[in-house]
Amino acid sequence: MSLTMIEYKVLNIMPRGAGYPVTTRNICKATQLSEREVRGAISDLISLYGVPIVANRSGRNTGMFIATDAAELNIGIASYKTQVTTMNARIKAIERANLDGWQLALKPDIKRLEAQSRHVQGA
Repeated sequence: MSLTMIEYKVLNIMPRGAGYPVTTRNICKATQLSEREVRGAISDLISLYGVPIVANRSGRNTGMFIATDAAELNIGIASYKTQVTTMNARIKAIERANLDGWQLALKPDIKRLEAQSRHVQGA
């Protein structure tokens, strides 16, 4: 399999090292690609070509980059593991969701907030 032009554009703009990570939004702006195209290219670069693209999702220096050493690789792996844990918790909550009872359970809060909203609008 050979690189597509979209994959090449994304790879070309992806920073090497954690110093200056880039967001999906900034990749889209720089390449004129859609978010879907960028995300697809990143997925292919990782899955098909083994490019160690990771993301730093905490702190001030967030974004994606190509890991250049084990420490950078571990930053990205930790972020992905956290995301998986969060997604698994959401799946479990949805599996436990009461299809009929959630509205009844929220009804008192909705009434209270509607009354507050009317009071604020009337003030």
